[in-house]
Amino acid sequence: MSGGSWPRAVLFDLDGTLIDSAPDIAAAVNELLKGHGLGPLTYEQVISMIGNGTKKLTERAFAATSGPLSPPELDERYAEMLVVYGRHLTGATTLLPGAAEMLSALREKETGLGVVTNKPQRFIETILDHFDLDGIFGAVIGSDAGVTPKPAPDMLEAAMKKLGAAPADTVMVGDSTSDVESARAAGVASVIRRGGYTHTPADQLGADVVIDGLGELVGVLASLRPRG
Repeated sequence: MSGGSWPRAVLFDLDGTLIDSAPDIAAAVNELLKGHGLGPLTYEQVISMIGNGTKKLTERAFAATSGPLSPPELDERYAEMLVVYGRHLTGATTLLPGAAEMLSALREKETGLGVVTNKPQRFIETILDHFDLDGIFGAVIGSDAGVTPKPAPDMLEAAMKKLGAAPADTVMVGDSTSDVESARAAGVASVIRRGGYTHTPADQLGADVVIDGLGELVGVLASLRPRG
């Protein structure tokens, strides 16, 4: 993809970036823990555990309530978590303010759009369909897409390949350290939304631009110069 407007592609994290899924995630975690006579964890505790995928979340939840799990135990609990969380994908999850309008504005500019998240593919598709967003992304890369998850660059590279975009044409939008690190590793510019699922202040994550809300994104994209 060469020529045309900047950027040619925008890639988004999902949880804490486009959607507020923490209420459903917390419900699923505590349902799983209750089944083992553990918990509950507070909402704040669960938020602190989000990031790096559902398996890592499961590992952190049990480590906080019963101690570290052995690899076989973690595999078993993770399989249980997938079933439980599959029942909590959209019950209390909401689209973040400004997300729909921002995505519509980027589509009007013919910007290629992608989702890169460490959430399982089938969960992503269910959530996007729930919010009528399933048809607007040219690339949807989840944790079971056969590529190394963030903070490695592989998910971003797979999305760019699908969108026909180069790193110099692309911006990554997220809310966490893994989003910034994956963007840096892939050679793309990064934007971080304040108020996401990270304990590190957004301004300390090392992103090229930090925004307060998604309504600001279209306006700030022009301030990012193509890399390379």
